Amino acid sequence: MKDESLEMKLLTAYDAHADAIFRYCYFKTSERELAQDMTQDVFLKAWSYMQQERSIENMRAFLYRLADNLVIDWYRKRKSHSLDALMDEGFEPKDTGRNIEEQTEISLVLAKLQELGENDRKLITLRFVEGLSPKEIGEILGENENVVSVRLHRTLKKLRALFQ
Repeated sequence: MKDESLEMKLLTAYDAHADAIFRYCYFKTSERELAQDMTQDVFLKAWSYMQQERSIENMRAFLYRLADNLVIDWYRKRKSHSLDALMDEGFEPKDTGRNIEEQTEISLVLAKLQELGENDRKLITLRFVEGLSPKEIGEILGENENVVSVRLHRTLKKLRALFQ
């Protein structure tokens, strides 16, 4: 009976958050299959955690924390690919269907984001790409909501300065 209740909680969480977790992983890795695998791993880890009868106060924040840890682990393990390897394999940028002006603006924003530190990029991603509140971000990062709000304010100020 207890497993059925846990199963329902996990299924409910999956229905509510799987797309957002996938999007987060995909945004961080730019690899569709890897993001799908990471999403699956997030829910497997959540299931394992739930079976140990541990309480989860905020499922959404918990899932994002698991996803973030998987992304961090992936970056640590990832081997950089050289430009020569890309040339040997044959690299062609794909046509996204966007007009040149949109592509230029997106490229500019992404380039400016790369000038920020990893923690600042993570804040911007969680707040503006994933639409999480400062309270939820705080739960993911293990920080106070007020600290997150201040960091977001400072990060946005840095980003504005980069555009000027």
